[in-house]
Amino acid sequence: MAFKRGIPNPQGWRNLEAISNESHSGFVFPTVSTPLLVMHHLSDLHVCDAQSPIRPEFLDRWADPDSPIRELVGTIGTYRAQSMLSSQVVEAMVQSLNEISHGPLSGHAVDAAIVTGDTTDNAQVNEVNWYLALLDGQDIRPDSGSFDKYEGTSDDGPDHYDVKYWHPHGTPPGKEDDQARSLYGYPIVPGLLDSCRTPFRATGLNVPWYAVHGNHDALLQGTVTPNSGTQEAMVADKRYEALPSTMTLEETLAAFNEIGPADYPTSSDAPFVIVTPDTQRRAVNRGEFAQLHLQSPGLPHGHGFTTDNVLDQKMYYASDVGSVRLLVIDSVNHFGGWQGSLDEEQFAWLENEIANSDKYVVLASHHPLTTMFNDYSPAGRRVCLEEIQAMLLKYPKVILWLAGHEHRHHVEWIGNQSTNQGLWQIETASHIDWPQQSRTVEIVEDSSGDIYIGLTVVDHAGEAGYAQAKSTLEIASLSRVLSANAWQKRPAQGSESVDTWAQGTPEDRNIVLRIAQRK
Repeated sequence: MAFKRGIPNPQGWRNLEAISNESHSGFVFPTVSTPLLVMHHLSDLHVCDAQSPIRPEFLDRWADPDSPIRELVGTIGTYRAQSMLSSQVVEAMVQSLNEISHGPLSGHAVDAAIVTGDTTDNAQVNEVNWYLALLDGQDIRPDSGSFDKYEGTSDDGPDHYDVKYWHPHGTPPGKEDDQARSLYGYPIVPGLLDSCRTPFRATGLNVPWYAVHGNHDALLQGTVTPNSGTQEAMVADKRYEALPSTMTLEETLAAFNEIGPADYPTSSDAPFVIVTPDTQRRAVNRGEFAQLHLQSPGLPHGHGFTTDNVLDQKMYYASDVGSVRLLVIDSVNHFGGWQGSLDEEQFAWLENEIANSDKYVVLASHHPLTTMFNDYSPAGRRVCLEEIQAMLLKYPKVILWLAGHEHRHHVEWIGNQSTNQGLWQIETASHIDWPQQSRTVEIVEDSSGDIYIGLTVVDHAGEAGYAQAKSTLEIASLSRVLSANAWQKRPAQGSESVDTWAQGTPEDRNIVLRIAQRK
């Protein structure tokens, strides 16, 4: 079952409708084949502590439809109405994927799953622990600070009520309705700020799964390198609600850049709300990120990471999965900026691994090749897209690259398809933005030695409607319909078209790809 957005009401709100799954386009998948790899591909979970005091949600309003500088700032992405529901979405996706034990096209057993980064939203220790609990089937309490009340921007406390945020419990006495409800048709969902924080036992993936490091797993808001000042603010009791008088919006956004360096606005005299402090909101460091995976009970042990990753603080590794060599890249520029690149040491490691592999090679990273242009570095050269592509095209054994980051379904050939020189790159959409999907990837070889890659999109287990949004799956359903109605991504007034960037075309979703025989 899949979902589509229905007809908009006068405020532009669209309910979701269940529809049949799409058929596969492209080549005809072989009826008899030898499996190379069958793998679930998840990306951009963005498991989010939406109550964290260091989240600059207030910046996001400058990308709203009524912002006078909307065309200048583009997408900011520091606030989503559904961020507090992210844990339930991952649980719902796990339940769907566990129903798929064999590839829908090949019938071969699923070997593993891979999560291509941005597993967390703000690089916090508690977010890492939540995501690991979700995928490994542990108890999770998606709450922080006070367990007695919700303390994020959706809180309806009358002393800090802000119409720019969605308040699911309604309008406090004496206040005006928030814009999400008054302008964009968002619903009232009684009790949501309590139900979304309710502890539950996660199901856990029933196949081994591999982890990939993303920019939101390393950098605050996926952009800023943590430092002593931000560490102190993350665990403290002040949630800032606006910029200080000492900084302009232009200065702040310029420092929040896709290419480093990047920095947070200073607190100075910025207005704030007192919240409950929490030491588990501190930023995770690179070695610790790997260590937490090693401490998690799921398979394989460490989810790809080893003690070497902990000691060396290098978040890349190699593993044999199915009948291929899986090379997991750390594309994060730890010096800042949300776009990717490699350092020279990792680039040399990557080529050496490819050159010495006696198997077909599948790459996995958070950033796709097109976003590997963050060349900022105060120490050492960064390797970017042109150099990476030139190296990969030297090796016919490299057949596939799995990535995320862009929050979209996208399929692209890297290289010269007419000469069969190159590889397929597969980007899979996120769990936080519409359409909240993952996919199953089947790589097989037919009797002539041709390689076929079958891609099948997977929806999470939530229904089209969200009922009272009390259970885990109902909350996941609500998150999906909220993501489908994000007001910054709606079409112009009166238009019946909808944003299709994240969904991609049919050829970016369910499709069969082919690579001619290379041996």
